[in-house]
Amino acid sequence: MLIKIYDKTGILKAELSPENSSTQVKEIQGDNVLSLSFTLPRHIALDVDDYADFMWERYWLTKQYRPKQKSTGEWIYNLKMYGVESLIKNFLVIKSVDGDNEPVFTLTASPREHLALIVKCINDGFGTNDWKVGIVEGVDNIVIDYRGKYCDEALRELAEKVGVEYWGEGTTVNLCRCEHGEPLTL
Repeated sequence: MLIKIYDKTGILKAELSPENSSTQVKEIQGDNVLSLSFTLPRHIALDVDDYADFMWERYWLTKQYRPKQKSTGEWIYNLKMYGVESLIKNFLVIKSVDGDNEPVFTLTASPREHLALIVKCINDGFGTNDWKVGIVEGVDNIVIDYRGKYCDEALRELAEKVGVEYWGEGTTVNLCRCEHGEPLTL
């Protein structure tokens, strides 16, 4: 399989065939990581926000990477690229009502309202309106103390308080049990 790595403006940097030790690990309520191991005949500088598409998902480099030089004609790369689920760790949950931008507040609301707030913060962080609230279980009001809490931490706490899990499908965030396909009768 051929993987292409692009810079943040979309210009192709490299086409490579990853080694068999390369993996994709996608967790519910966790990270989505593409670990690539490969060898190239020349050095290619890889920077923050360089990206690759794999299995209909985009993965970004979150820090500058320096390969190891094995010989004059061989550079060894072992890098980790992160999916969008991993990038939401960078965004604080901010209460932005009436012009306030407050990272320290407590909110008593339904799970849908909490999720809508977190999704708004993700959209603000990415500078888009692509993120949406999906399926939400639970209707009782819950209290969450957002004291400098990042979006991934807030989602984890919300899911725990509702007694379900959070998961993403593209740019839709769901707060329910993660199930795919047809149920099987055992």
